[in-house]
Parts: sequence; C-alpha cells; structure tokens
Amino acid sequence: MAEGRSTALFPFEDAGDYRRIRDTLAAAGYHDRGVTEALGISLSSLSEKKLPVLLRRTSGGTQLETLVRLFILGVRVGLRHAEAALAPMGPQWWAEHGLVTLLGDEVEATIQLRCYQGLIVAFDFHRRGGAPLPADYVMGISASSLTLAGLTVRQPSRSTLDLGTGSGFQAFLAVGHSDRVIATDRNPRAVEVAAFNARLNGLDNVECRQGDLFEPVEQETFDLIVSNPPFIVSPDNIFYFLHSGMGGDEVCRAIAQQAPRLLSEGGYCQFLANWTVGAGEDWRARLAGWFDGTGCDALVMRRGSTAPDEYAAIWIEGEAPNSRFEESFATWMDYYEQLGVGTIDSGLVTIRRSSGATAPWFRAEDTPETMTFPAGGDISGRFEAEDFLAAHGDEALLTAAFRLSADARLVQESQPAPEGWEVLTTQLRRVEGLHWSGHVDLDGASVLARCDGTRPMADLLDDLAGSLGPDRDELARAWPGTIRRLVQCGFLLPA
Repeated sequence: MAEGRSTALFPFEDAGDYRRIRDTLAAAGYHDRGVTEALGISLSSLSEKKLPVLLRRTSGGTQLETLVRLFILGVRVGLRHAEAALAPMGPQWWAEHGLVTLLGDEVEATIQLRCYQGLIVAFDFHRRGGAPLPADYVMGISASSLTLAGLTVRQPSRSTLDLGTGSGFQAFLAVGHSDRVIATDRNPRAVEVAAFNARLNGLDNVECRQGDLFEPVEQETFDLIVSNPPFIVSPDNIFYFLHSGMGGDEVCRAIAQQAPRLLSEGGYCQFLANWTVGAGEDWRARLAGWFDGTGCDALVMRRGSTAPDEYAAIWIEGEAPNSRFEESFATWMDYYEQLGVGTIDSGLVTIRRSSGATAPWFRAEDTPETMTFPAGGDISGRFEAEDFLAAHGDEALLTAAFRLSADARLVQESQPAPEGWEVLTTQLRRVEGLHWSGHVDLDGASVLARCDGTRPMADLLDDLAGSLGPDRDELARAWPGTIRRLVQCGFLLPA
C-alpha cells in the first residue's frame, strides 16, 4: 500500500464549531434542493465534461454559488467572494480547521461537502486538476454507495456495523433505524473523515473505529452489517478504497465467511461484491461454497458479468490513469490468467443468520433489468417468502390463500389483425422495488386477478377448470411451481 497523507484533519476543539459550519451552510441554502437548483442538474449527474456549463451557472457571486464552486465543483474562488460566503467565521478560520486552503488572493476547498437527504457528507475530491489519487483517498457518495443504500434492509436494529465505512455514508443512513452504529475502516483518514461527518451532522450514536475487516468489533454482535468493501479484483494494492491487499476475490469471500459469527439471530449482512468465475464454470456453484458451515441463509443477486480485459481497462483508465497503460494492462491480464479467470461478476450478497428451524439455504440469480429504490423491503421479503415456501409443500400451497401485490401490472403487446387486435405477449410486471417480470397466459392472469386473500388457490383453480375446461389434476400439478416463483418475486403475498 502506498503512503497516504499524514497531517491531521479538522482540528476542532470546540463542539460548537460543527454547529457554526452547519449554520453557515444552511443560511446560504446549501442543501439538496438549493444546490440542485443552483447547478440545474442533480448531483448524481456531475462530470468533468459539464464543468464549464456548471461554472457559468454559478458565476453570479452569491453565497450559495460560491460555496457550490468551492465544495462541490472544486474550483478556486476569489478571496473577496470567499469572505462573503464563509462568513461570519471567515476564510482564515475555515483554513485553520482544515476545510480550505488560502492561496494568495484565492481560496480552495480541501474536501467536498455533498448534500444528501438532509446530510452534509465530506469526502475527497476525485483527481482534481488531473492529479493522481493519494493512497488514502476517501470515496464519497458513488453509484455503488447508492445501490447498497437502496437495497439495504431497513428494520429496527439494536446495533449496526458499517464495514469499510469510507466517508461514513452507509452508517449515517442506518442511524434512523439503529440504536447504535459502529463504522470501521482500515484507512485512518477515512475513520477521521467519517468521525467529522458524524459530528457535523449531530449523529451522537455513531462510533468510528480503525482496523481491518472485523478486527475492531471481534467481541460484538449486530442485527445489521453493511459493507461496500474494496472488492476490485486486481494485482495492484494501491488505494484503500479499491484494493483490499488480498488476492482475487478473497476479501468478499472473507466477509461471507466471517460476518455470520457477528450476526445476532435473524440479523442480516449485506455487501456489494465482485467475484471471479472460471471459463465454463457455473457462477452459482462458485459462490455456494462461500457460505458452507456459516449457519446462514444466503441470497446472491448478480448485477453484471464482465470479460477480464474489459474489466481491467475500465479500472486502469478510470482510477489510476498513467502513461503506462499498456504495461499495466499486460500485468493485470497476466494476473487474471494465473487465476484462471473467465469473467468477473458483480452483485449484492445478503446473508441472514438462520433461526435453525430449517436447514440454511442458498439462492443465486440475476437481478431484474430495472429497479427503483428503496428496495430493501423486497430483499427481506424474499427471505420471508423462502421461509413460507420451506414450510409449505405443493399440497399446502394449493390450500393457502394469497393476495396479488398492489404493484403488479399486466402488460399486453398487440398487433393489428383483420378482426381487431391480436395479442402477441402478455407479461406480468412489478413497478416498485425489484421490477421482476415474466410471461403469463390469459387464464393464469385471470386466476391472479382473483387472488384477494379470501379464497384458497385450489378454489380458484377449480373455477378455472370448470369454466374453461382444463383438467383439474393437471392444473394442480402445474401450478405449485408457478406459485413458488410468484411468491419469491413478490407478486403473490401469503394472506
């Protein structure tokens, strides 16, 4: 691991200093709506290519525009504008507290301050001015951060762990449903940034600790563990936020193996992962072994699969640009060849400490093409569905009553025909959370439409057999498998 920065961050001695910062930002309208209106785009759409446009939109010299230029766009501002924007403390005070640097008649922010749903989250600027990233770079609110946040199970937790916290983002989102939150990271700078963010946002039940993996919390148990770990599969060991120092996908396997012993009964562990799959190897079989002997149920939802050469090119160019691209690329490809990598897959791993009532199960499947957040309820709902299905054989499923989810939709595609419209396909879709979909015939759609929780499925199938003539026994044999999948995907809810 390359050397990081050694200077201390944010030397605050007065707890009131955090309130002064918040008050200054709030007075300027530096919050989600204000910043979005000033930029004219959402913060998730920021990119270097848009910088000239965004600089033009924030050129009016108002307090908010100056703060946006400093702490979001990362450009220098004139001292006169900075004095007005950083009042009443003034630029010198902000510099003494590590938030800006004074450069003659200009001022430059040392760290980003990003708004998110009422939070102000500090983290490092990404390669400002083309400079290489330092080893102890602290990642902010990335696409992967939002994905994990959107899929996290949000149920009451006595104790929550954010493993590899970075800026502390996942920890702060857990505060609303957790009695206490512990945020850990092996990067000392990340721990310091996360602690600053917790104080800045007045989050008194967040504790930040330094250490690798579960070492800082060995003797504790948690109802929820979340992690966006350094999962990049590469021969490098440069950046804390990308590289774990372990070979291949070992860091993700280690979390899968070690997290269960820290989970309370019924507790969840959720983490994003990259994993390698050998040429011709079944990715599901590859991952099943991660959970052997853990005593936990496990659900792996694969989001993508990337060829090794494409994966290497993305990460070499995206995070460590240098004039030796071809040499680095060759090194990465040699590494993948040694590991026997056919593809590198990515997705979400969710583990639940089993109650012991049934044997632990493992499920692995691709995610639906689209999803809307929050979708954590769909994840916990899947575990509840598996519990229900484990307790109900085929006969019991037919005697059970179900109701159709309110977010289910029936979508038909038709084409013109001589006597009107000819139906080509009929598809059942969900429009909230995980957007599962699948084809269904009109007879099946008719049965589902009548699932209101009041009648056993067998009665509805009897009605279908009586009105349309299909063999009742044939329906009884065919439908349990269909019911199981509909329950798994949240279309049918046990009454």
